[in-house]
Amino acid sequence: MAQAIQRLHWTCLCLVFGIALHEGVLAAVTDPNIGPLITDSQDGNVLELTCTADKLSDPAANIAWHRDGPNGDLVNYAFSPDGDAATGTLKLTATTSFNVSGPGAVDKATTYACNVTRAAGNLWQAVVTGDPTPRALRLEPSRDQLYYGDTLILACPNYGSQPDPDTLPADPLTVPSPQVEWQLNYDFSNPWNGSLPAGASVEAGQLIITNLGDSHVGSYTCQSTNVYSSKYASFPVGGLMVAPTTTAAPTTPSSGVAVNNTGAIVGGVIGGIIAAIILGALAYFGYQHFNKSQTARISFQPSQSDEEGKLNSN
Repeated sequence: MAQAIQRLHWTCLCLVFGIALHEGVLAAVTDPNIGPLITDSQDGNVLELTCTADKLSDPAANIAWHRDGPNGDLVNYAFSPDGDAATGTLKLTATTSFNVSGPGAVDKATTYACNVTRAAGNLWQAVVTGDPTPRALRLEPSRDQLYYGDTLILACPNYGSQPDPDTLPADPLTVPSPQVEWQLNYDFSNPWNGSLPAGASVEAGQLIITNLGDSHVGSYTCQSTNVYSSKYASFPVGGLMVAPTTTAAPTTPSSGVAVNNTGAIVGGVIGGIIAAIILGALAYFGYQHFNKSQTARISFQPSQSDEEGKLNSN
């Protein structure tokens, strides 16, 4: 019975895979905690795909890259294990690479699937090389309402290159990673010119608008371009409101400043008193010295009677 159910499972999976591939969309079987998660990087004509499955607890778990779906032919890949299944921290990584342009380039409809086998059931994720699939989303501010003066940050992640796997549906991933540009109010009937209002700039594919105002209201379109084509996604900006006012606490001098001023005043008073005491002491001792010297002079002067006695004796 179990074998029959297993055969039925794989038959249904193959049928779904065949139908999905025929329609150009390949469904994935993933786990939010384990993955697998595919990331990509491109160097010239070569595209590198890295697949990671994390938090595995099956010591027999394995990971591999296949062409044309999770049950297709194996392709060359580098394998790297890490962690320990006994503690549920086993991490498996598989990396493969191929040409997406130039000599030996793969067809744009080629499907690469990362398949994770384990006792609890297989998990897999797929990549369809071809047109970029951008999605415009807001990173900041996190609240729904936009206020005048906000700093607005818009991102344009693509399947296969999203910074956070939770920001986009898991499938289909599309690679290689494209170049991202932004323009305000692109009407698709005129050539792309990348025009942006004052206060708006693009950094690492993200649109950053500082001091949000009426001049920034409109629809921002991101153009995502890879070796195959350009695709677009838009994000509307409007409905700006004045931010709620907050009652600010009254501004008072800090205690440190008050202490410093008080210390200066007290120090000045004490210094004045000390100076007065010193001057008084100097004056007193000077006066005493003067009196003594005057007394000495008087005591050593001969009296009139003495002088008269000297004259009479002569």
